[in-house]
Amino acid sequence: MAKTYNYARYKMSEYDLGKFPGPKAGEPAVDFTLSTPDGKEVKLEDYKGKWLVIETGSITCSMYVKNVEGFAKLRQKYPDVEFLLVYVREAHPGSRLGAHISDKQKREMSLDMKDIYTDPRQVLVDDLNGTMHHLYGALPNMVYVINPEGKVIYRCDWSFPKKVEKVLQNRDQIHTDDHVQIITAAPWIMIPTVLRGGWDALWDIAVAMPMIILAHLRADWGNFKKKLFIKEQAKSKQTS
Repeated sequence: MAKTYNYARYKMSEYDLGKFPGPKAGEPAVDFTLSTPDGKEVKLEDYKGKWLVIETGSITCSMYVKNVEGFAKLRQKYPDVEFLLVYVREAHPGSRLGAHISDKQKREMSLDMKDIYTDPRQVLVDDLNGTMHHLYGALPNMVYVINPEGKVIYRCDWSFPKKVEKVLQNRDQIHTDDHVQIITAAPWIMIPTVLRGGWDALWDIAVAMPMIILAHLRADWGNFKKKLFIKEQAKSKQTS
């Protein structure tokens, strides 16, 4: 049976942390169509000629919430960069704040997210089926940096403002390290954020925590093996 994109309750099986599909650093960004909260269509090509930092998030995603202040500071520090927040599916829905049921509701909830977290960035809303989310990796809190020619120069499975700033300081380079070793946000951020979904949402993440830790460790190991393989390939080319 196929999974439902807008799942009603969180399970670790909804995500595969070892996979990160979508355009890689050095590749052209894939065009997408999103909408503003008032329903106006927006495409990636509308931003051609600008530097873009695109982050995904949701109301119940503590990994997104931890970044709001940091990206607000980056936005002031780099006025030539367009910082976009893409509202995707709710990471931890529950009885208080459930899964999306319509595009209209999703657009309305995107405004709630901006208000709750006082996020100054332009928020764009993915469609109900998560078309853009799937194209770019389907992880809850990804980040992409795209240059004015539409090329991805950096992407990461988990977003951190400090890492994005290093990329913005070295924009002439392609940054290929697209994985961060992380388990979850700090408890004082995670607990109140997930509770917005409901007590059942908090229960779900508590039950899933052993599997979350295991999934992250597997992703870390897979990334280590990939780096080792690339390093060995580079050495063999030098000696051949």
